[in-house]
Amino acid sequence: MPAGRPRTRTPPKNEVIKLGKDLVKWATEPTEELRCRWCQWYSNRGLLRADWLNLVETTEFRVYYEKAQQALGQRFVDGSVNQSIAHRFLRIYTPEVKAEENEEKEFDAKLKKEELKETRRLLVDELLAEVKKEKRK
Repeated sequence: MPAGRPRTRTPPKNEVIKLGKDLVKWATEPTEELRCRWCQWYSNRGLLRADWLNLVETTEFRVYYEKAQQALGQRFVDGSVNQSIAHRFLRIYTPEVKAEENEEKEFDAKLKKEELKETRRLLVDELLAEVKKEKRK
């Protein structure tokens, strides 16, 4: 059985804050490079995706992550990124856009379901009327 302190997947708090400040700087500094994916930042810092996901969940880093997210999001809106790509990333990184689109899809699905029910009911009524006509003959 292993002994000692449990292994952690995130650096110490002071290092997390340092990384957070670096992320915000990376997301906000003017550059010719198109920066639109988090992996562009974390892979250049030697982090794996699993480490990145853990880092994003820490309280100390989250503030910086959200600031950087807002900065990258601005590029999706200002035309710096191809419109179709920008829309996809906005859906991923902007909870409000995702929620609104999901609500629209749910509403459309409910409407379609109601239309199908009504169509089915009309078809059944029509079929029953035909059966009654046939029985009378």
